[in-house]
Amino acid sequence: MAIITFPIVLKEAFMLSPGVKHFIFQCSSTPAFNYLPGQFITLHFEHDNKILRRSYSIANVPTQNNLIEIAAGFVENGPGTDLLFNLKPGEILQASGPYGRLILKDAPYPKRYILIATSTGVTPYRAMIPELVRRLESSPELKVVILQGVQTHNDILYRDEFMALAERIPQVTFYACLSRENKSSLSLNEYAGHVQLLFPNLNLDPENDVIYLCGNPAMIDDAFLQLKEKGFPMQHIIREKYISN
Repeated sequence: MAIITFPIVLKEAFMLSPGVKHFIFQCSSTPAFNYLPGQFITLHFEHDNKILRRSYSIANVPTQNNLIEIAAGFVENGPGTDLLFNLKPGEILQASGPYGRLILKDAPYPKRYILIATSTGVTPYRAMIPELVRRLESSPELKVVILQGVQTHNDILYRDEFMALAERIPQVTFYACLSRENKSSLSLNEYAGHVQLLFPNLNLDPENDVIYLCGNPAMIDDAFLQLKEKGFPMQHIIREKYISN
């Protein structure tokens, strides 16, 4: 079955951190491009006479405005990096989608969502913020933990947005795990090490927690094994792995 692609035009791009760039694309879909928070698009492009595909989570909230935002990390000699980091406003790419299962399931809700990511894996959680707020307001017993793993303070993505959410809604907690910072340099809600090291602090509950995993495949595999060992059923672990051809 042929994959249907559509053009997207770069409107704006800016650096989020020393190694991650945020891109805002415009498409002209009719009706407007529609997706669920947590889904991703795939870019299709030619490189060395081959058609390659790279997938990126959609970072913005669905608003029927035909804007698609993504974040991409710099990869030395990576074809996707060469394409995106050299793209200029007005240039056009071909995309397909939306795809993905990393979405918030309909009611009944769990007692706690734990959203775990490394680096740009946190972008789908940014797109989920308004829906999470709606669920928190309708279910006061619900809690949300957002756990982002990066190397240094400068690598934390969308920190102000997640911190503002946690400050506004007491049921939300945001943690950053920094793998290349000394403990003496940490601020409130920051931890040294990888995200999995924080699991013992979360009082994980296999019956009432639903865990989302996005980001580094090694983190996803390790976290998944740990969660299975703790008794988490498959339906309480939501993960998404992107495959690039």
